[in-house]
Amino acid sequence: MTAAPDLVIVGGGVAGLTAALAAAARGMRVTVIDQSRSGAASRASAGMLAPSIAGLPDTLRPLALEARDTFPGFLAMLRDRTDMEVPLDRNGILELAASEADLEQRAGRAGHNAERLDRQALGTLEPALASHPGAILHREDGAVDPLRLMAALDVAVARQARITRLTDEVASFDARGNLPAFRSRGGTRYASRRLLLAGGAWAGALPGLPRAIPVRPVRGQLVRLEGLPVRHVVHMTDGYLIPRAGMLIVGATSEETGYDAGTTPRGLATLRAIATRAVPVLGHAPLAEHWAGLRPITPDGLPILGLDPTVRSLAYACGYSRNGILLAPWAAERLAVVLAGGSPAPALAPFAVERFSSPTT
Repeated sequence: MTAAPDLVIVGGGVAGLTAALAAAARGMRVTVIDQSRSGAASRASAGMLAPSIAGLPDTLRPLALEARDTFPGFLAMLRDRTDMEVPLDRNGILELAASEADLEQRAGRAGHNAERLDRQALGTLEPALASHPGAILHREDGAVDPLRLMAALDVAVARQARITRLTDEVASFDARGNLPAFRSRGGTRYASRRLLLAGGAWAGALPGLPRAIPVRPVRGQLVRLEGLPVRHVVHMTDGYLIPRAGMLIVGATSEETGYDAGTTPRGLATLRAIATRAVPVLGHAPLAEHWAGLRPITPDGLPILGLDPTVRSLAYACGYSRNGILLAPWAAERLAVVLAGGSPAPALAPFAVERFSSPTT
């Protein structure tokens, strides 16, 4: 009879795969269960690494900055294990201001590594943005290509002998028996002394969990346009531009559509408008691609990380909202310590699941 693994993870996105690698590095035998889903966020995201941008919850900002700064080492680890290069864009992010007054407000909130650019300085740096009043240049922020990142994670997981990866549809959590388990639609019981729910936008829909998990899907549509009028990632109040591989990614809508991950003409029009407001010439740029993903959103915009206080064999890594690519590698290292039997990191305390709900009865 095959022994149960030390850890079963539901979810094959960035949260699940980084956690699997971190746990295996600590000697745990890991099984990752994933069902290919339309709209899964990791491969559909823009890959922004933007902890300095206004709007990030104060609780999350210092950890997000730390997560950003660990990315070079994380990608170096992946390169060593896979011989795959995942380019990291740290040319900085331009946070566009809507007016001179807005520029001053943003400058007052900016970190010590940010630079205030007036209209002239912005136009010198990025001529296509010369019509804007100014911007804040967050020099250490940037972006990573999520498709190349996920491809490298796939290879790293496949090469790690302690990780088994299965394709199955997990239908429920089952706390009965000597070991709790995730149960598949076909009745297979995946039991282990440790279980990690990293199911993205679907995490809150799994029956049988000891408490309600308030993660809901929010659709984000993106487009890829031909042409490259800017060299920096550009962030605006209503969207962003990301130069990548000779084209420009424009994002993103934010739509309460349930689990519908389809694209729409209205979404395309919204993205065209975002691009045109930033760089008018983009109104005529040829469309190369249009896609959508489902973000896993929590009520307070913070992720859910750590052990369940009632069922201590169950842990969570979900609800990353717009910051899964940024936060997952950082969180995986800290979750792996807990999953291997170590003490929880104080840094995870603000993200405990019990801040939302009491156990179900």
